[in-house]
Amino acid sequence: MLFNSALYLVFLPIVVCLFWFIHNRLPRWQTAFLLVASYIFYMVWNPIYIFLIVALTAVNFAFGIMIENASEQARKKTYLILGLAGNLLCLAYFKYAYFAIDTANWMGAKISYPVHAIILPLGISFFVFEFIHYLVDVYKGSVAIRKPLEFALFPSFFPTQIAGPIKRYQDFVPQLSKQLKLSVKDVDESIELILFGLAKKVLIADNLAIVVDRCITHPEGLTGMDALMLLWAFLFQVYFDFSGYTDIARGSAQLLGFKVPLNFDIPLMSGSITEYWRKWHISLSLWLRDYLFFPLGGSRGGFWRSSFNSLVTMTLAGLWHGAGIGYVAFGFIHGVYLVAHKIWRIVVEKEPTKLLLKITATPAFHALGIFLTFNCISLSLIAFRLQKPDLCLAYGKRLLTMFEPAAYAQAVSPLALTIPSIEGQANFATFPLFMLILIAGQVLAQINSDRKKAARGEPVAERGFARIAKPVYLAALAIALAIYSPDGTPSFVYFQF
Repeated sequence: MLFNSALYLVFLPIVVCLFWFIHNRLPRWQTAFLLVASYIFYMVWNPIYIFLIVALTAVNFAFGIMIENASEQARKKTYLILGLAGNLLCLAYFKYAYFAIDTANWMGAKISYPVHAIILPLGISFFVFEFIHYLVDVYKGSVAIRKPLEFALFPSFFPTQIAGPIKRYQDFVPQLSKQLKLSVKDVDESIELILFGLAKKVLIADNLAIVVDRCITHPEGLTGMDALMLLWAFLFQVYFDFSGYTDIARGSAQLLGFKVPLNFDIPLMSGSITEYWRKWHISLSLWLRDYLFFPLGGSRGGFWRSSFNSLVTMTLAGLWHGAGIGYVAFGFIHGVYLVAHKIWRIVVEKEPTKLLLKITATPAFHALGIFLTFNCISLSLIAFRLQKPDLCLAYGKRLLTMFEPAAYAQAVSPLALTIPSIEGQANFATFPLFMLILIAGQVLAQINSDRKKAARGEPVAERGFARIAKPVYLAALAIALAIYSPDGTPSFVYFQF
């Protein structure tokens, strides 16, 4: 079920109303109700795969208890290895079987594809990571979950089921046993988050996708500047698509009285690649740090060992995104970026006059850092989006033409020719100006909201003009969603991962 579908707009209010009725009248049934609702949410996509998530849930529930009950450390470790292997093999089969076969055949093997087509289950990468986190933490001494329904709801909770954020069970499960409350302020914030999320997805990401999908795979028709602008557009598309999903997930969870992790903190305003990965897909970055980078040795062992660990972590992060050489290259590139930034910080800190340290602390240098980081991330998306090495090479060559002044005198930007003629976008002529107003309002509103929450732990009461402006602005978003939505209901980018 898609968050941006009409079905979800019916499903969510029904679930919210029934949940609070059950929570107030029959509280012992609330977990079972949410579990059923979450399974229904998942089965709308493909009913048969409900057996997969149920089976994985049962196996990991058993392994968690076995790890905790084992009296010998060696046996605990054996159960942990078996549990991790089961999860990773399941993920490998569904997500990487074709990639492994293609790679083996490219190396000279002659392996046939499976008789039955392998369809990637929605959300498998996310709930497998949650299972791995659970088993590792129980092995380290955390208390295992003993209630089957509570454990089953942990990975299947429908707001975060398909594309996260990746939850920690120590944060989520205790919320099931406490007295939940839903205030008017909670409802207000939830609706705001959901509308913001839909606006990001439908108004911004989906409309950017029309242009990107039409142009980016035809680099031969682009000017160098067009090629760069398309990468910018794709970066904004992915950001607004995924952060939009997360806003809807957080808003939906909050309507049920639950808090889920913040996943984005204005990452495209980061002044370095290190800062970017602290603010982009935060739940994944923390998972990679705690369950991959640290076990590899983290920053221990000196610069070269730490750099190797960063490269391995980010390369595997790229592979996690998808079964393709382009995803692996994308992850490796980001690993190189992180190592390069680490080298730069060492140079700055060891520079004897401390002049570089003073320069890097200035607002002007931070602005330069934002510009460089944004463009480095954009360039890495060539491999992420195009996948094929020959197409990536052709795109890179087209980018280099922006340094040839003669190219601008002869070229006519295909973006100027194709955007107004896109089918299914009758209102595109007035779209950009209206979009700029919405984006500016949304960004300012979210920056203000996030900063207040970070400073005080809760939203500050609105006064004066804000009380009038906010409903008007939200109403404008709702109208824009009806007017400027592209045809159909495109899925979220991260659903494929």
